[in-house]
Amino acid sequence: MRNRPKHLLEYGGLRALGFVVQRLPNRAALMIGWIAAFAAFYVIRFRVDTARKRIRHVVGTQPSEREIRRIAWLSMRNMCFNAVEIMRMPLLTPERVPVIADVSAIEKIKELMSGKGAVIALPHMGNWDMAGVASQIMGIPIFFMARRQKNPLVDDYLNRMRGITGVETIPTDSRSLRVILRNLKEGKAFAILPDVHARHGGIPVHFLNGTAYVAPGTAIFARHAGVQIIPVTLTRDGWTRHRWHIHTPIKADPECDKNEDAHTMMQKVMDLFDKAVRRQPEQYFWYNKRWILDPPESIQ
Repeated sequence: MRNRPKHLLEYGGLRALGFVVQRLPNRAALMIGWIAAFAAFYVIRFRVDTARKRIRHVVGTQPSEREIRRIAWLSMRNMCFNAVEIMRMPLLTPERVPVIADVSAIEKIKELMSGKGAVIALPHMGNWDMAGVASQIMGIPIFFMARRQKNPLVDDYLNRMRGITGVETIPTDSRSLRVILRNLKEGKAFAILPDVHARHGGIPVHFLNGTAYVAPGTAIFARHAGVQIIPVTLTRDGWTRHRWHIHTPIKADPECDKNEDAHTMMQKVMDLFDKAVRRQPEQYFWYNKRWILDPPESIQ
């Protein structure tokens, strides 16, 4: 395999870092994330200019360049904090969850589900992985679909970190749709991040001062399984606390054409996300390679 040495180095570095952060106090481990963010933002300048352009496009001309830089920095810091927290997931316990997360939000999701399945739609805000794992630990059967990482060793490591807590990860392959529908009908919650650019078959929706082409899966899965979409927006409060806002569920209209219904549901979801990002832009992930406002490949 051509990239095998590179894969081994990446995997070895990740395992070594994971070993360290799992043995440090939480804030000390997050300090490693802070240092990594500082290096990426101020030294390497990893996609910093791109992130600042995206932020400016969304927030307009009024905020100063200093404010744009602050938003971009906090977004980078959050990304690195998330990475540290993923590596610390084996340490997360039912006793630990209330210390770092808003447990009342988890209880509200349980009430809304009422023993049935649900599609939980989350944007790339706060720590979306933490939300799923904490919900699983506190009694909500969570599963999600993940694209395979280019490095198979890293992909396996990340799935093991999530799997330790009981979260089920479904790979994106020909069996995905069947497994997702089966799980939903069994009363499980499908956590999905709809705010990514769909390369093919995307639905055009208004989002962040532009037209975003998003995959219709969030709506299609909910309609076919007969479950509701529960939109959830996430924020990081300081370094260690996580807060979730549970929005009014979105339901399919069985009397409506399925394509029109999917578009309506996706626009409602993205409208909620749009308001959340504008309210706290520093919480959003501005560094995504598959940027949500990229045009579809057919017009590139």
